[in-house]
Amino acid sequence: MGAFHPDSEFMQALGRVADFVILNVLCVLFSLPVVTAGAAMTAKYYVSMKIIRGEEPVVFQAFWRSFRDNFKQATMIWLPALVILLVLAWDWYAVVYGDSQGMPAAGRILLLVMTLLVCMVIYAVFPFLARFQMSTSEALKGAMVFCFLHFPKMLLVLLVIALPYVLALWYIEWALGLWFFITTVALYYISRMFVKEFKKIEKEEQL
Repeated sequence: MGAFHPDSEFMQALGRVADFVILNVLCVLFSLPVVTAGAAMTAKYYVSMKIIRGEEPVVFQAFWRSFRDNFKQATMIWLPALVILLVLAWDWYAVVYGDSQGMPAAGRILLLVMTLLVCMVIYAVFPFLARFQMSTSEALKGAMVFCFLHFPKMLLVLLVIALPYVLALWYIEWALGLWFFITTVALYYISRMFVKEFKKIEKEEQL
């Protein structure tokens, strides 16, 4: 069987890459109203984790179903989270450019740690919604525990997420290509990590 046969490993891998690219584009498009970003991220990870588990969903249909079904709960989490992120962004603006430039080093470190933890929890909660049927409080609690137990992995997740945007500022002419490549690799890595860790949670629940 040749490499370009539809059932070959090469073509299957190429198909998965295309699915991840489509998922990232769908997530961006469905996040454009801003208030829908939480539901869009939930849908993205709902489909990407299915792909990692080998379930081969029809990407757009599965994305739309998750977006629709989780919209209310994901938005109820996202809107307060967005307010918190804006407050933190304002604090950092004040530290770098505004009245808080003279903040002691200890204060800046505390603000940095708080920002990282908040971003980790906000990012982790949507894969929880995508994988488990749980209340909002349970999803937030699960995300917080997950982030504390896997702090190095979640720190790497934040770095990987920020990387394409940082590089795009440095290499404007390659911005689109860098975004597609890095976000595709990042989605694969992050989804695989969550699938692996969620399997451990599911096994513990079955005991």
